[in-house]
This record gives sequence, C-alpha cells and structure tokens, in this order.
Amino acid sequence: MLRLLAVVALWSLPAVAERVADTLPVFARLEAPKGTRLVLRGRPTAERAKLLSALAQAVQQDVTRRFLSGTDASALPPVEVCLFDGSAAYHAFAVQVLGGAEPPSDLGFYEPRLRVVVANTGLSIGNLQHELAHALLGDDFPDVPSWLTEGVGSLYGSARLEKNGRYRFLVNYRLRHLRAAREAGTLPDLATLAASTSAEVYGPNVLAYYAAARYLLLSLDGRDELPGFFAAMRAAKTSKAQREVLERFVDYPKFLAWTQTLRLP
Repeated sequence: MLRLLAVVALWSLPAVAERVADTLPVFARLEAPKGTRLVLRGRPTAERAKLLSALAQAVQQDVTRRFLSGTDASALPPVEVCLFDGSAAYHAFAVQVLGGAEPPSDLGFYEPRLRVVVANTGLSIGNLQHELAHALLGDDFPDVPSWLTEGVGSLYGSARLEKNGRYRFLVNYRLRHLRAAREAGTLPDLATLAASTSAEVYGPNVLAYYAAARYLLLSLDGRDELPGFFAAMRAAKTSKAQREVLERFVDYPKFLAWTQTLRLP
C-alpha cells in the first residue's frame, strides 16, 4: 500500500505543480525554433519583467549555441519559470510546488519531473541563469551527469552578458571552494567525477563537486575546447567512456596548476 501511495504521489506531482504555478501571472512566453518553450511567471515591475525576459532569452540563445545538439524539444510541455524577488515568497511557493517538502536550496532549483524552475532572483539574477541552463540542457541531453549539468549551471550563475548578446564566463567565488577542497584532500579528480552518482554530487562534498566541474569547464572554454568536449561527453554512454573523454581533454596536473594562477574576485 505504501508503494502504491508513493507511485500515486509521484504521478500527481506535475498536476500539483501546474496548479500552483497557475497562481502566478504570466509576464512572458519565450519560444525558439525546436527549442524548449519557457513560460515566465511572477509579479515583477514592468521594468524588472523586461530585464528578466531579456536575460532568459539570452540564456536560451547562449546555451543553445554552446551546448545543445539540435534535438527538437518544441513538442514537450513548456517549462514554468517561477521567479521571486523575496526569500519568504520564494520559500512558501517552493514548498507548495514540492508538495510540502523543503526546497533543496534558498537560491533556486529545477525539478525536471515537474518541468518547473523556481528561482530567488531577489538574492541574485544569476539564480535564474543557473536554473534555466539546467532546464534547457536536460531537454537536449536527458542523461547528462549531475556533475556536468551543475558545472554548466555554475558557469551561468555568475556569467556576464556582453553587448554582443553572448555570455562571458568569469572567475567567481567557487574558486575558494575549489582551493579549500584541494587543501582538505576532497577535490574530486577526473576518475571520481566520471564515476560520481547524483547522491555523491549533492552529498556532503557538494561544494567541491560544483567547483571542480565549473573550473574544468571554464578551463576548456578558455582553450575554445568546450563545444568539442561537450559533444564527446554526450556521445559517451558509460562512466568509463566519460572518464576517457575527460582524460583526453583535461591534463589534470596542468588544470590544477592553472587554477593557482586565477585571482579571486
């Protein structure tokens, strides 16, 4: 009976999320050819709504250009993007969406079963960018490893939108996490990343996983190797194959040495 109730609860989550999302007004709808459809919800001012819509569109275009393979996602249900400029409202809404469960973060999250992004844009506009990257990437690469999607999301979390409409990835606070993990001997190496499960990535060593993934991708971006690396990772169907891709693209000792040359913001 408990298993049956759990299954019923799981299947009812999307319906619950849809009803909860409908309590927020829509302020923008974004569509791209063959791309994930986005419905932006919230109660921002007109000026703020314009900014959030422009940023969401810029993320959609940039993620598509850098990371997506062209899989047609237009037939999928839209992703409901629910945005809040206050922590109390964010938390209350997130608990409703998750059926009474606490949200995994005070910053934001993407729940792929529900196709719902909830982001606390009051704390940082980067929370929208981070969570949208997960949603867009997941539709094109459903089996993306947890460490890899978090690496991409973390790149966008503090990326700067340039005048040409493209994002520039920057050195950010996660460099502190990387250096702290290295000193503590907990920084995941290439083999550990490739073999990692979601439980490990989001477990006690979560900050080290996020930092390692982010700076590996940042180093590849600096060498213009990020698109090739990502295509190879998409084609690698096992953790062994993913480790081989990592080892082909990343010289780990050189990577560690490179991180020592970076300056904290």
